[in-house]
Amino acid sequence: MRHAIDEQAQILWMDLVSAGSANRVLEATLALIAARPELCGWDWIVECHPLPDDATADHLHALSEAWGPPPEVEAITVFVTQDKLLHLWARVLDFQFTRRKHLITLDVESARKLIERRRALRPPR
Repeated sequence: MRHAIDEQAQILWMDLVSAGSANRVLEATLALIAARPELCGWDWIVECHPLPDDATADHLHALSEAWGPPPEVEAITVFVTQDKLLHLWARVLDFQFTRRKHLITLDVESARKLIERRRALRPPR
């Protein structure tokens, strides 16, 4: 799985397509947050078109179990996808990850703009 950590913007970008299976996505994500727990409080951009078709609720449960404490202010994960139904799954994820909102957009540039707009609404740290 390809990823990039933007230290200055505090954004994690991941490309799930390059990972192949949901197991590999989970393993790579767990390794990232084990090495850098602060990433759990950052905003994420996740390119996932198409999503691994073997992803299950068990994968999400394992990720939520490994997740650190909730961030002080709401963080977001923006899924970049063409999947018109992923917003339904994203809404369910909102309940699994405290103070994290899961949103959908069509491209990475839109995801970055969405993060900027949401950050402007946050209280100062």
